[in-house]
Amino acid sequence: MVWASFTHKISFDAQPEDIHYCTADVGWITGHSYIVYGPLSNRGHSVIFEGIPTYPHAGVFWEIIEKCKVRTF
Repeated sequence: MVWASFTHKISFDAQPEDIHYCTADVGWITGHSYIVYGPLSNRGHSVIFEGIPTYPHAGVFWEIIEKCKVRTF
């Protein structure tokens, strides 16, 4: 958890209250490290997306980023 917190902080310039969006599967190492542990330990927020990145269209990620005011992707 310490490593996930540190690497999230330096890699994404994480600031308190940031909204972070990682599209990895939460079951993979990057998923739980950068969807759950990293953002939360740096006092940020996470957007979790479950689904297919091209459904209902290929721009769904960008719509989520705009709607949720994501700072880091």
